[in-house]
Amino acid sequence: MTVMNDELLGVEKLSNGLTVIGQRMPGVESVAVCFHVRTGSRDEQADIAGISHFLEHMMFKGTQRRSAIDISREFERMGAEFNAFTSHESTVYYARVLGDQLPHALDVLADMMCPKLDEGEFTTEKGVIIEEIARSEDQPTHELFDHLFTNFFSPHPLGNSVLGTPDSIRNLPVEQMRAYHGRRYSPNNMVLGVAGNFEWDTLLPLVEQQTASWQAQDAPRPPLPFTPTPRTVAEVKPKLQQEHVAIATAAPPQESEDSWAADLLAAILGDSTGSRLYWEVAQKGIADSIETGYYGYEGVGLFATYFSASPEQAPEVLRIVRAEMEKLQRDGVTEEELARSRVKAVSDTVISGEASHRRMFEVADLYLAKGRPMSVDAIIEAIEGVTVTDVRELLDRYPFAESFTVQAAGPLTEDQLMSAE
Repeated sequence: MTVMNDELLGVEKLSNGLTVIGQRMPGVESVAVCFHVRTGSRDEQADIAGISHFLEHMMFKGTQRRSAIDISREFERMGAEFNAFTSHESTVYYARVLGDQLPHALDVLADMMCPKLDEGEFTTEKGVIIEEIARSEDQPTHELFDHLFTNFFSPHPLGNSVLGTPDSIRNLPVEQMRAYHGRRYSPNNMVLGVAGNFEWDTLLPLVEQQTASWQAQDAPRPPLPFTPTPRTVAEVKPKLQQEHVAIATAAPPQESEDSWAADLLAAILGDSTGSRLYWEVAQKGIADSIETGYYGYEGVGLFATYFSASPEQAPEVLRIVRAEMEKLQRDGVTEEELARSRVKAVSDTVISGEASHRRMFEVADLYLAKGRPMSVDAIIEAIEGVTVTDVRELLDRYPFAESFTVQAAGPLTEDQLMSAE
């Protein structure tokens, strides 16, 4: 086992390819554990769109050893917080329990990784998924970002919808899901993340025992080129009272060391408190909310800015966003605002490092992104090492104007939305 920071943070690769990465947190009573599977909507083709998310649901529907009711009741008897989620690149299953319940929680989660995928349950769950897709269409921000990714990334597979479509779910046979699970849920395509009250000498034998029968398989994700094409798409929805607008621009991939500067740059531009857009838009009351975030993925990334405003104010807010981006591109950032951004990022890192569930997600995410375990001290060092020059070079490599893509939903047409430009 590779260990660092006085054996608090460690990583071990088992013979079947499963990577175990954990952060011991002496003094806390809880422990959080997750199976982070490197598979999501970017790993799907059109005929199986939404299969990763659908499979996430099915993983709770029973195994050879447990029924769906058994899984739920066992977690409840542990007093566990448990759930799962699917994104463009990952599907994550997790539980947080008191330290003495770790063996039981690990047993249930590991069993869930080998689902029964019963055809009857599969057919019933199709209706649940199709209903979830319908509900998402009634949530303006969810649908907005789904369409933003499609328009920004297409034809790159990061443009795939996580939920899929009613037709893709309706026409999916259970055999395809079983084959997908066999390909993608391979131990060498997973990371087991742990943080909190545990001991390495106890954890590793447990994991080896629970996963002894797992066999490594090829689970490739070939790198694909991506060149953004700027565009504006306004979906006219007269029933909406507000105009919802999302803007995407190109950013570095998650594996790049530029990602640390990208996080700070996004905060300087559009943090929810104290950023340039906060003072120019939110503080002046011309939008309900506005925020910018950095999203890094394998091989590619984006900055995404979202705001909602009245139809009368939305064109002016969009003009301000573009003007602030142009100003950043031209002048860069100041030492003072970079220093403020670093303090916020370091504070968030330290606070998250004190919560077992947040640290669990962080150690697994960063290992997959950077290919190495990162302690809280290492993260802080990376953040504090970002200079004004680093941000300037980042802006030069990823000019906002070359990829500026707008996705809007609300009462305005495209011409009306762009009228203040």
